[in-house]
Order: sequence, then C-alpha cells, then structure tokens
Amino acid sequence: MSAEPCMCGSQDCKRCYPNGSFEITDDDRADALDDIVEEVLDNGRFPKTGRTEVDLYEFVTEELDSSFAYELVVAALGTNKQGLEIRIERLHDQVQAMLKKHLADADCVEELAQDIADDKGQE
Repeated sequence: MSAEPCMCGSQDCKRCYPNGSFEITDDDRADALDDIVEEVLDNGRFPKTGRTEVDLYEFVTEELDSSFAYELVVAALGTNKQGLEIRIERLHDQVQAMLKKHLADADCVEELAQDIADDKGQE
C-alpha cells in the first residue's frame, strides 16, 4: 500500500512528488500563460483567491494610455451600440496581447507550468 501525499506542496517532498518534479515543456508554459491571462481578464486578478499576483486594474492603469477610457465613454453615450461592442472587443484583444507579453517570463507562469507538467506526469 502506497503512502498518501502529505499535500505540503513542497516540490522536494518525496511523499508529494515521489518521482520529483516533471520537466516543463513549451506547451506547458503556453497553457499556463493562457490560463493566467484568461483568469485575469475574467476575474480582474490572478489568482482568483488568495494573494493577488496580477491585478488587472493596476496593469491597465500602468500600461494603457488613459485615452481608451474616454473613447469607451463617448461610445457608451452614443446610440451606436454595435460600435461600442467593437471598441470593447478591440480593447480586450489589446489588453490580452499586452498581458501575454508582460507575463511571458513571470514566475507565476513558470509555477503554473510546473503544476501542469506535474499533473500530466502523474496521469
């Protein structure tokens, strides 16, 4: 009978990771980056619970020119709701690309990629 993992989360724990950590692939990193960016855009932060590592409000405040806000206000006040949707989609795509570029080498991406690799390796 094998021992249950102790769930300490330490990657050098022989009970949690009996075979050690699994090697991270480029696909694991890409999946981790996509997951984090999606969570930030859906919830305004990453991770959804616990200590925030990426905050969408802070990121937008620091990285985006504030003129986008005026553009959205003007579009919202107008009657062309389809034009507003197009502007929102364009802004979403722009921020998504900016987040991917900004987070590409972030520790949180590497940590999640390791979790993804370990999960695949445990299967």
